[in-house]
Amino acid sequence: MRLWGFGVMIGLFLAIQLPAQVPYDTLIATRTITVFFDFGKDLLSGTAKDSIQALIQGEDPTSGRWIDIVAHTDSIGSDRANHALAQRRARSIAAFLLQQDWPTDQIRKTAVGERDPASTNETEEGRQANRRATVTLLKRRKLTRIQGQILDDSTGVVLEATVHILAKDWRDSTFSDQEGKFSYELPAGEVVRVDIRRPGHFFHSQMLRAMPGLAPLEIRIQPIVPGARADIQNLYFYGNQAVLLPRSEPELPILMQFMQVNPTIIVEIAGHVNVPFSPPVDSSSFSFGLSMARARMVYEYLIDQGVPPFRLAYNGYGNQEMRFPYARNEKQQALNRRVEIRILGTGETISKKAPLYGPPLDGG
Repeated sequence: MRLWGFGVMIGLFLAIQLPAQVPYDTLIATRTITVFFDFGKDLLSGTAKDSIQALIQGEDPTSGRWIDIVAHTDSIGSDRANHALAQRRARSIAAFLLQQDWPTDQIRKTAVGERDPASTNETEEGRQANRRATVTLLKRRKLTRIQGQILDDSTGVVLEATVHILAKDWRDSTFSDQEGKFSYELPAGEVVRVDIRRPGHFFHSQMLRAMPGLAPLEIRIQPIVPGARADIQNLYFYGNQAVLLPRSEPELPILMQFMQVNPTIIVEIAGHVNVPFSPPVDSSSFSFGLSMARARMVYEYLIDQGVPPFRLAYNGYGNQEMRFPYARNEKQQALNRRVEIRILGTGETISKKAPLYGPPLDGG
């Protein structure tokens, strides 16, 4: 199912409604013209007809071209009457397009009426500017297909799972089949994030650019077993703070979803910091406290969202478990300053260090 309007995640999508068989994300506007009407009229002037003819001159609807019409009015008269007038204006343009052999199933008409003025309705000049319709020519982008297979990382068994495809301006979802395979068509060159969701496994995310000839993906997801651990992906903090960068804020609801689809697990939230070329920092140091504060921030978010406290614990590990003790670039340093989920099998911490902190919240 298409889920548009993904503002929290990453931006807004071009709000052009088109026939159901045309995916929104495959269409882009190429040219737009504005035509004007006389007061209370829906007849096209000669100038308007010339503009529309120029817009479609040389365009072949069979090669993936669509027309979007959005009609407006001034504010004189009732809202109902103006809506009806806008409908007539849109139909008038559509009828002229049909006379030019443009197919009716590749025309979309929207009547806005007086609700979206381009200018003030307090002057005649402004009202005339509002007696308008925009006519937009759209073309379909070249499409390519991404394919993949989802496997259990421990056993290699194929898995059925939900596959979310997230781009800058839209999102969608599909499913892997009984052979663990999925396929999805999207605009060539689009940068997308592929999220894999399956109960009993850690969530998985990866970025890719959809280019023709892209090799099928092999995505291995880690099963949830006592002692298993996984990074909370795409979770980044301001330097020396337990405050998320804005681009990471959508990751916490994903973690909440992970807890919801796996309602029996008990987890530890484990915080780590980047202090390379150094021995383990003391538990009283700022760096150790920062690792604890970052883990606690995630812990408190989950508590606030209704996760029962008995399912959660948190702990900080300072720089004791850095992935790269001698980190030499930003990528390695970022992997050191991470927050993990650790699956607790018996209520005891699976990690090497104690104490394990959890509810009730300690002070400080």
